[in-house]
Amino acid sequence: MVDVPAFAVELIELLAVVVGAGAASTIGVVLERFGLTAVTAGDLALGAWAAGMGLLALYVGVVALGYEQALPRLRRLAAGE
Repeated sequence: MVDVPAFAVELIELLAVVVGAGAASTIGVVLERFGLTAVTAGDLALGAWAAGMGLLALYVGVVALGYEQALPRLRRLAAGE
């Protein structure tokens, strides 16, 4: 079996979390724009649903993955732990 250094594993995990945060944030922005378009077109229910899902996706991307996962991992990696 191949022995992978801990630094490499931590770097791969950080990359995966950053990609996930970026994807969730992008989906959130797209849903927010769609919700705004739906509301201005007169479909309030669809617009409200899209805006709510967009806020949820933005929360997951920015707070749950970005602030709570990626930032501590990056700080640990920079400190050499």
